[in-house]
Amino acid sequence: MVFAHTLFMVYIVFMVRAAFCYSAKPDVHVVLGSANEIILGERIHAAIQYIRSTENPNILFISGGVKNALVGANEQTEAAKAANMITNNMLDNVQIVLEENATNTAENFVYLKRWVNNNFSQEDLPEFIITTSDFHKNRAEQIFQGILPDITPKWNLSKSDCVQCWRDEAIHIKNVPADIYKAMNLM
Repeated sequence: MVFAHTLFMVYIVFMVRAAFCYSAKPDVHVVLGSANEIILGERIHAAIQYIRSTENPNILFISGGVKNALVGANEQTEAAKAANMITNNMLDNVQIVLEENATNTAENFVYLKRWVNNNFSQEDLPEFIITTSDFHKNRAEQIFQGILPDITPKWNLSKSDCVQCWRDEAIHIKNVPADIYKAMNLM
């Protein structure tokens, strides 16, 4: 009888701790937008696969505005396009946050930082998972570290067949310090 009671108490403690851990902090999955709808779709697919592989509560933060254009009647932001790729039954119990102002990677992270500062205390920061393309990771990581240096995210990379994208990164990466400087002025 004592053994059964002890076993039951261990079970109760385990269940209470599991419930507390589960509800304590969500994972924040950040999906970086892309003007290229194929690349955007690859990123959304990678984020969905990652979210389905975890049991943690999830917030899907999709970031991306419209590059070099004004949003017209027929123009959607990258974030809105990404959200439209997700059907209602793809993800259960996931809160979706759309950030529709960023026009580049540095701005994605500045707006993320603003959202984090408005929604979490420093002691209660969630786990961050950044979803972007494989070719984009090195530059995105440098920018992230320049804007959110106290956070170490996990990286979830979509695979891309875009050969030109890999070439373009060699040019874009040279602009990282200037991109960070300009984006930080939005804070």
